[in-house]
Amino acid sequence: MTAPPELSQAVETALIRADLEAMQEELKAVRKELKELLEAWNTATGMVRFVKWLSTLMAALAVVYATIKGLSGR
Repeated sequence: MTAPPELSQAVETALIRADLEAMQEELKAVRKELKELLEAWNTATGMVRFVKWLSTLMAALAVVYATIKGLSGR
């Protein structure tokens, strides 16, 4: 006993539609995770820039201190 072709096609269409809706939900979840990952990446990049800036400042202060210390000994 087989189903009429119209019914079979309707079932197949319904299954494809359900798969499509499931894929759309998964895509929304992936987009959300990607957005969170991008925010974390940007935060980390900002922290690296700050640490580089701070290390440059500390190196400059060390040079100034060493210069003052060296000149005061003469």
